[in-house]
Amino acid sequence: MALTPVEIRHIKLGRSLAGYSRAAVDQLLEDVIDSFEQVWRERADLADKIERLDEDLVRYRELESLLRTTLVSAERASQELKEQASTRGRARRHEATRRHA
Repeated sequence: MALTPVEIRHIKLGRSLAGYSRAAVDQLLEDVIDSFEQVWRERADLADKIERLDEDLVRYRELESLLRTTLVSAERASQELKEQASTRGRARRHEATRRHA
């Protein structure tokens, strides 16, 4: 059974004549509560951090997709320019050969 720090703080232990020292039990409970509250806060902070990291991951994946698309477009444009330059070069060589012949 999981208890919250607030629930632990409100637990009342039964008393008996031969039981533990009330002051020692109260101090132990305070120490446990303080420790548990610290862990509880750290857990909440880590949950917030996970949420932020998940949001960052989504953004980075979108950026990665955009960069991949951009790279593919640039590669296609480069290939088209090379083909156009090659075609123009062949046409000019052909025309130069015809003029000198």
